[in-house]
Amino acid sequence: MYREEQHTWPRGLPNLRMNGVIRAVGGTYEHVHVDGVGRIAGDVGVASAARVNGVLTVEGSMDTPELRADGKLNIEGVLKGRMININGIVKAESHVFAESIKISGILKADGNVEAEKVHLQGALKVEGLLNAGEMELGLSHMESRAGEIGGESIRVRRLRGSGWKWLLKWIIPGSETRLVAHVIEGDDIQLEYTHADIVRGQRVIIGKGCKIGRVEYRDQLTRHPDAEIGREERTYG
Repeated sequence: MYREEQHTWPRGLPNLRMNGVIRAVGGTYEHVHVDGVGRIAGDVGVASAARVNGVLTVEGSMDTPELRADGKLNIEGVLKGRMININGIVKAESHVFAESIKISGILKADGNVEAEKVHLQGALKVEGLLNAGEMELGLSHMESRAGEIGGESIRVRRLRGSGWKWLLKWIIPGSETRLVAHVIEGDDIQLEYTHADIVRGQRVIIGKGCKIGRVEYRDQLTRHPDAEIGREERTYG
């Protein structure tokens, strides 16, 4: 998780403003503002906030308390932030750590994604662990995948309709709007259109479009008539 108290930012930091097609060097800044297409060589530390309108590639890691991006963000290292708000596509070639992640679009991470809250409308591809205290995934456009998913409250649902869903179906033929994971574990779990080997929780709802190999629950299991579950097991203790 992101811990802002770990930082002791020096005073009098410069701002980094990129307009048009600009390349800059990494470093520590007070604010970062990108309008256009930017590329930053090296790690970036931001004391206050980063704002991206367009496309930004960071050839390293990025650490910022607040990140807002409209467009496409590529991080070749670790992405850290207290609040991450993306409208578009974000790709991290390592891990993502935050307190709050809100994405309308696509999230891709080659490592783990860990936060207190994750709210997504769109799709995700997480190679490692997706972990959050509160997780709400609204699926649309294409298949989403995560290695393992963990949290206290996990809700997965399929969004209704999309103005450009037909285009992604053409680009990615055969892609279905669903979530695929090996293990999903939490306290309160509500799933729709999810394929998983194991779902493990205290209170579990397996909804429409789900195919689950094994469900382990402690208190309650509710299943949709059309859901497929290979094995149900109530655990104690």
